[in-house]
Amino acid sequence: MGRTMPPAKTTRCAAVGLVTACGIWIGPAASIGQNALLSCPTCHTAAPSDDDRIYPILNGQPAPYIARQLEAYREGLREHPQMQATAHALGPEGAIRQAKTYGDMPRPALQRSEDFQPVPDAERLVLDGDWSRGLPPCASCHGAPASEPPLVEQGFAREAPYLHGQPENYLALTLEAYAEGARKSDPMGRMRAFAEQLTPAERGALAQYYSSWEIIE
Repeated sequence: MGRTMPPAKTTRCAAVGLVTACGIWIGPAASIGQNALLSCPTCHTAAPSDDDRIYPILNGQPAPYIARQLEAYREGLREHPQMQATAHALGPEGAIRQAKTYGDMPRPALQRSEDFQPVPDAERLVLDGDWSRGLPPCASCHGAPASEPPLVEQGFAREAPYLHGQPENYLALTLEAYAEGARKSDPMGRMRAFAEQLTPAERGALAQYYSSWEIIE
């Protein structure tokens, strides 16, 4: 899930030469640099909530989902110069290893923000959907929160990403990209079909709803 990020925000996302806990050696054919380490955690590892974040947290995301996104970057189904370079540098085997690394991590513990304001339109779409428009509940694939913190996903589809606690800006841009057809990495076009039925206000409400859960420090 992602939309083009401003260069100033993204330069560090695929930085090389940095030793990190989740870095992976890339092959000699990589264009970023021979025997360099990708610094994916610089942008994608869980950290206390930051209102300016526009990149997703990958800790505990399903490995097949992460691998599919890296493949989409390699094949041009998702466009982002930094991530496309990273995906090509990793190659298919490196992408699978990196996906497994993140998939094996524990998902961040979350709790509802103290200043959270209810978003009725979003909660309806998340929990009930809108069958008059052919929209299933978001929770049917992405999970629904337990009634009490810390968050526990229920009904989570194996290869669908969790959305609770992801940055609001990232979620809003992702839904916009699906609605405009700019992101094509969704199986059978399901997210594009879903997002194009939403109004801009509904997309914003969903982003606000999911981002209202914060990482517990």
